[in-house]
Amino acid sequence: MPDIILATCRGHPNIQADHDTTLELEEAPILTIRGDCVVCVECRNTRPLRETAAKKALAKLVIAAMNPFIKPYIAYTVIDGFLPGESPRRLVVRKSNYRDDSLMICSSLSASELPADVKKLLRSSYTRCYVLLVSSTLGTDIDTVYELAGCVVKDTGDTNNPG
Repeated sequence: MPDIILATCRGHPNIQADHDTTLELEEAPILTIRGDCVVCVECRNTRPLRETAAKKALAKLVIAAMNPFIKPYIAYTVIDGFLPGESPRRLVVRKSNYRDDSLMICSSLSASELPADVKKLLRSSYTRCYVLLVSSTLGTDIDTVYELAGCVVKDTGDTNNPG
């Protein structure tokens, strides 16, 4: 049975979203310019996000940004990855498989790879964001880190024709 968690947050003028390997959802209402991986602030309903991250599962994170004053008014992105099986202290989405303090690991996007229209909206404090985490549990005996698409190799036994 999938888990579906919705959190709300908002944009901020200091959002840079230019980090190459992570993105972060910040619970505090303020943001300094040093937070180059932060994509939204003042996140609410984060405890269920942490509880869900404590499971080993496939995951999709949808970030939708809405602002009535900036075109395109609504923009969203979908990030694929895995839940690490540990409850994070911070809400960091990582491209790597580093589990500590990770909401999601092996993600398909980092902050710098977000679509331009999403970034544009996130850079305004008038933007309201919705973060939807959808997870599908694989089972207790499967380690999500090793279930990446390229990790499964078929042994054909034929060294002349490996494929």
